[in-house]
Amino acid sequence: MASTKTSPRLLLGVDTGGTYTDAVVLDADTRDVLASAKALTTRHDLSVGVSNAFAAISESLDPARVELVSISTTLATNAVVEGHGSPVLVLLVGFDDKMLERTRIHESFSDAVVEVIAGGHDHYGSEKALLDRDAVVAALATHGPNVKAVAVASTFAVRNAAHEHAVRDLVMAESDLPVTVSSSLSESLDAPRRALTTALNARLLSRISDLVEASARSLAELNITAPVMVAKGDGSLAAAESVARRPIETVLSGPAASIVGAATLTGLDDFVLSDIGGTTTDVGQLRSGRPRLTADGARVGGWRTMVEAIDVRTTGLGGDSEVNTDRTEITVGPQRHVPLSLLAQDHPDIVRTLRADLSEPPSRDLAGRFAFRIGDVVELSGLSSIEQRVFDRLSTSPTSLRDVAAGALERRALNVLIDKGIAQMSGFTPSDAAHVLGLQANWSADGAHAGAALMAWYTGEEPEDFCQRVWSETVRRSAGCILDVAFDVPDAVTFGDSLANPLADSAARGEGRIGGVGVNLSLDAPIVAVGGPAAVYYDEVARRCGSELVTPANFAVANAVGAAAGQIVVRSHAEVHSDGPGMFRVVSGSGSEQIADAAEAIELATQRARDAAKAALEERCAGLDNRGQAVELVDVQRHDAPDAVADEGMYSALVNLELQARPVV
Repeated sequence: MASTKTSPRLLLGVDTGGTYTDAVVLDADTRDVLASAKALTTRHDLSVGVSNAFAAISESLDPARVELVSISTTLATNAVVEGHGSPVLVLLVGFDDKMLERTRIHESFSDAVVEVIAGGHDHYGSEKALLDRDAVVAALATHGPNVKAVAVASTFAVRNAAHEHAVRDLVMAESDLPVTVSSSLSESLDAPRRALTTALNARLLSRISDLVEASARSLAELNITAPVMVAKGDGSLAAAESVARRPIETVLSGPAASIVGAATLTGLDDFVLSDIGGTTTDVGQLRSGRPRLTADGARVGGWRTMVEAIDVRTTGLGGDSEVNTDRTEITVGPQRHVPLSLLAQDHPDIVRTLRADLSEPPSRDLAGRFAFRIGDVVELSGLSSIEQRVFDRLSTSPTSLRDVAAGALERRALNVLIDKGIAQMSGFTPSDAAHVLGLQANWSADGAHAGAALMAWYTGEEPEDFCQRVWSETVRRSAGCILDVAFDVPDAVTFGDSLANPLADSAARGEGRIGGVGVNLSLDAPIVAVGGPAAVYYDEVARRCGSELVTPANFAVANAVGAAAGQIVVRSHAEVHSDGPGMFRVVSGSGSEQIADAAEAIELATQRARDAAKAALEERCAGLDNRGQAVELVDVQRHDAPDAVADEGMYSALVNLELQARPVV
């Protein structure tokens, strides 16, 4: 390993995932990895896991030479995939009944409170109704004590955000609740989807703010005073304090950082990336050196957000996914369980419990499952009587599920506690199967073997045969995730989720045949596999997909590498519309402006987009003293009438502007 003494400047990258927290030290000039380490993520106090990862590389780290700390995380992605989050109050300004229904907030979040407030603007940013300030104050008084954050969305707020800002100011004046406004998250006109995205953001606020605070405490212990940035879902970086207000932007932060990290580690310009972690598998593509961004918002599980992000397909599939069997079929995921082998590492007594269960097996849904509290919480308010009863049965040590929540109602109560982030489940996972098969050896083999013996009893197989099927099913679903992206099918047709296409399913199963027809698929780019479990599954995944496999050095910490190697990117746009003969309307976040000349209208739109991008860049760069000079990229898409003469026939134009800057020169 190269010595950091030869490098005058260092970059520190950190990735906090559902299972592991990774840390890397990069040479700021060469981007070489000088040191790396992994530590278990400690959900009850994230700073412990971050500190442990930092401690493992502290000998290679001169605090005075660290110029930047960058964080990527899958916490927001995992929370969305698993349906976790805090209860929120959603204030919708100017929405009618149909718009409210289209938000899907009521059906998506059972704990969300939605209030429709009079007000809003029209398509050109003109006020269509007065804002009902009294209704905002009343909603806060009624619902504020029962929620953790407030989300605000107003009609056409991207054309005029005055009402959103007014509601935000009222919330800040009347309560201590954090508040999110939709116009700060998206420039899209689709108000119902903007509202859903804003509600998601509000539900995630505590997740990212906890991570930022935990990282700050860990850095202070090491006397590191460098500015802290967070990787966003589009692969770019932003100041931690900026991202803490918009955690939804970190959805897909982990896989976005992985693509940047994979490109840094391999030097390749074209590849399919698969990032498999403990909770999710994220698949994306790099083409001609640039990651493809989503055209209409990041998709995570069943959600389509309006946040610009790398085009990544995220599936609830990882090394720590729960394994179930109905005696014949095996399913893997989407929920995450703490692997039995990991649980037995700290609680070896569960091995005895598992072996005792084998002599008198419980029902399949209770087999080999344990529940426990996260952290030292001893009492909570706001729980129902059954939730409180289940909570009282838990401790920080694992308890068999049959002793905590054997019935259906108690299981639902336990799921509420898990959704609130105060309890966790453990059960048999692909990581346990890998331990039995000798493919993994970092945790307790006894815990894995005891769990495998119990699970195999229900199928009548030998434990090794059962584990082989778990491994193969994980490979099959992983291959499906790759093919889903490679086929580039629309949302309505899926390969990775259901593998409904017989060609894809035959390849993913490794059979290579449908009846009398041989099936041989081949990808046009290599697969770059990163993430801790990649080495366990992806040789076989690549073989089934007919692709070359690239597993770069430091593949297990690619997310952290990508965080450290990222740059700051902001985007903005403005529109020009014909407003009658010889008149054009420039529409931007500043409102609408009329101008008589088409060329001048495009020039004004470009300036409005530039002003917005510069303001966003300053916010994203808060605390940076040594950033690079911004590079501006402008794309103008004009639409002219057929046979138009000069600018007279232009009926619309879209100006897209991008600013790029390196956080460290």
